[in-house]
Amino acid sequence: MAKNIREVELFLFDLDGTVYIGDNEIEGSFAAVNRLREMGKRICFFTNNSSRMHTDYIARLNNLGLRVYSDEIYTSGQVTCEYLLDNYRGKKVYLLGNDRLRSEFEMYGIELVEDDPDLAVIGFDTSLTYDKLYKFCRFVNDGLPFIATHPDNFCPAEGCPMPDVGAMLSAIKLTVGREPDLVMGKPHRTAGQRIALKYNLPPRKIAMVGDRLYTDIAFGKNCGFVSVLVLSGETTAEAAAKSKVKPDYILSAVREIPDMLV
Repeated sequence: MAKNIREVELFLFDLDGTVYIGDNEIEGSFAAVNRLREMGKRICFFTNNSSRMHTDYIARLNNLGLRVYSDEIYTSGQVTCEYLLDNYRGKKVYLLGNDRLRSEFEMYGIELVEDDPDLAVIGFDTSLTYDKLYKFCRFVNDGLPFIATHPDNFCPAEGCPMPDVGAMLSAIKLTVGREPDLVMGKPHRTAGQRIALKYNLPPRKIAMVGDRLYTDIAFGKNCGFVSVLVLSGETTAEAAAKSKVKPDYILSAVREIPDMLV
């Protein structure tokens, strides 16, 4: 049965390429979000980028001009922390991540160690060194449970994309022959299941809005959410037409969403 965007009660928005690009709002996005709130819709900004704490995103959006509250931000780092508390509570973690991700884990009460961990977790480590990567490979090679915050190969950046977790995972696989036992962020279902439980909504009442087919839209499809592709970021109309991943809706930008609900 075709999904109906008018039935949606919770809108999940990707960030970069969807509501802003760099330090600039994508025209009309903030006004659209506020209109959706006025319509009684719930809002959550869900990003795979685990190099920042959720509080960093709150500050960023507020500084750009959109008022956002703590329960409206969800990151792959938070998904990972919650999963660890549910399934590995009290276990010691070797985390390949920068100081902001480490702070997120510590805020959740997860014990981070440099030696003799119970499991290995990799995030978007913008402070990566060869020594840290090699140490991680050794723990993975020893057979420890191996979890990744998200699978993105690169992070959009001005001038040149930045190697993201997926690029690091490729290096690890080439080195020790292992892939993660579990990947937490989009497009994998773990995060979607947690979101549905958190908001107590069936999948058909949740929409995923984003600019990437292989993460945002695939996530929506995998979770049974309404999937909305916006052509304001990475994906072009031509790429969408050729892709095997088919969104329920294709729009030029977020600003078109409120009028579809009237």
